[in-house]
Amino acid sequence: MPATPDTTLITQIEALFPGWGAWRSGTLRWWAFRTSAEPLTIEQLRAGCRLLVQADTPAELCTAIRAEIECAGRLAPGRT
Repeated sequence: MPATPDTTLITQIEALFPGWGAWRSGTLRWWAFRTSAEPLTIEQLRAGCRLLVQADTPAELCTAIRAEIECAGRLAPGRT
């Protein structure tokens, strides 16, 4: 089965951000979710880190994922 533009973009996003899965919904919004084995801590969740992000475009989705990676990284256990 040939790759569609969406599946190609999804594959690229998932390769760029290991630990994240991506998809495009029927409403044509782009979504990503954390798939890594390390769950967010309660401190990370309270600080606003999210399990899911959404966007209108693949570029905006990548920006949202980067922001979530930075948020979780700032509050990672053992980091001072």
